Amino acid sequence: MKTIFLSPSLCWRRLKLEALVRCWSSVAWVLGAVWISTGFLQAAELESAPRQVGAGRQSAFTNSVAPASPNKTASAQARVDPSSLVAELDSELPAPIFRLMQTLDLPAQSLSVVLRDVHSGLEPMHFRAQEERSPASLIKLVTTQAALDLLGPAFVWQTPVYVTGPIQGGVLQGSVYVRGSGDPKFNLEAATKMLQSLKAMGVQRIEGDWVIDKSLFDAPAKDPGAFDGEPFKPYNVGADAMLVNFNALLLTFTPDAVLPVAHMRVQPPLWGLRYPLTVPLSPGPCADYRAMLMADFSRAMEIRMVGTYPKACGQQVWPMAPPSPQEYSVRALAGLWRDLGGEISGEFKLGSVPKGLMPLWSQDSPTLAEVIRDMNKYSNNVMAHQLYLSLSAYALQKGSDAASAHILRQWWKARFTAPEPLTLEGSGLSRDDRMSARAFTQLLQYAWESPYSAELIASLPIAGIDGTLKRSHASGVAHLKTGSLNGVLGVAGYVQGKNQHRYSLVVLINHPNAAKARPLIDAWIEWAANR
Repeated sequence: MKTIFLSPSLCWRRLKLEALVRCWSSVAWVLGAVWISTGFLQAAELESAPRQVGAGRQSAFTNSVAPASPNKTASAQARVDPSSLVAELDSELPAPIFRLMQTLDLPAQSLSVVLRDVHSGLEPMHFRAQEERSPASLIKLVTTQAALDLLGPAFVWQTPVYVTGPIQGGVLQGSVYVRGSGDPKFNLEAATKMLQSLKAMGVQRIEGDWVIDKSLFDAPAKDPGAFDGEPFKPYNVGADAMLVNFNALLLTFTPDAVLPVAHMRVQPPLWGLRYPLTVPLSPGPCADYRAMLMADFSRAMEIRMVGTYPKACGQQVWPMAPPSPQEYSVRALAGLWRDLGGEISGEFKLGSVPKGLMPLWSQDSPTLAEVIRDMNKYSNNVMAHQLYLSLSAYALQKGSDAASAHILRQWWKARFTAPEPLTLEGSGLSRDDRMSARAFTQLLQYAWESPYSAELIASLPIAGIDGTLKRSHASGVAHLKTGSLNGVLGVAGYVQGKNQHRYSLVVLINHPNAAKARPLIDAWIEWAANR
């Protein structure tokens, strides 16, 4: 049928009602077509803007979020770049999710979420995706993928051991030197293996010193209580080129079967550390045994237990940071050597390997692929910082936070259009770290297409099965990195949908009530898995 277009002035001159109706119908059709075309152009512009423009940091924090405080609450006020005001259109939150957020007293502006089909690139959900938020331990995903690219999944840390004299009649006529390699997993077993290897060469006594070289990392001494006032928490341990057993102590309490005491054991056996061999038992239920022990760490190289240990608790292991972290590696190796029956005429101390000295042997760490599984499954901050420093240590022969930050920025800019993440030490243990859900989504898409995707995915906790997601009640199949601080909660990783498609899911919550939001995380996993 032929459409007739008439001007309004001509319309009014027509006296027949049929012509008048046809006239205004034509005008409405033209105006509607123009409106629809304009809408499509604006939508296309809005959708492409964040992918083409890599500038403009945004903060997720609004006036509803408390500013930084001395406790562990996520910080900050809004930082909105004018260029970020043109952003992608938000999806509508699912009604059950919105109602749950109301129940949890979480405003919509506290949430960023992106769900993306990694096969098709379609996004069933993106909400406040460009707002930069505190990511907590989700930032470990950046450190992990950069390490896989720059170091490779088969990379190992090699810790060389040197001697300055011959081995004769069970005696080493000289000193031992060990150069720290930054190995994130030089645990108690690895340290014992190194010492046993020396003994297996026939060394019973060292006529000299045992010197530890920590020069690979330029890591200033860290105040372990600066972050949250908890200096004895293992997650607050600083990086160390010779990190022995994560620079942590394991206090094991075992109730005696007959006597009214619990036996106390400390591993590794730090040389010079004083502590009670037993503590009194107390009746009653197993409540907070740590509080009941009333531990006193106020004296250097001494642990005192003023309280009692509940018998109902059975055997418990209490991991803690040592009272004197700067002396830890020296005292740990000294204690282990003596426990193995080794003797030494000199002392265990810090120093430098003499130039030109060739290693007697090197002890290899597990591969990077194995290390990131331990790091991400249990969100180990110390391991993440070690890995972060290794990015610059093995590129520049000296590891520092500043050098690693530069390498990470260059790596990011060469691969992604989203603004680069801001991280101080690659672990997420900082209130100043920032990253958007859009940036995480780009990272997850890149990781999915990477030749090392299997290694990264295998390192992530499985919802309801292991790691930091073991207690999740979500029924969907999901491999997700978790992140949490006071005022911060989030997940990022992959979810298997009902249609056998794999989705990347990023959920970031920054709000004083974030600690209550774990049901919301489970709800998002379920929502993604049921697609």
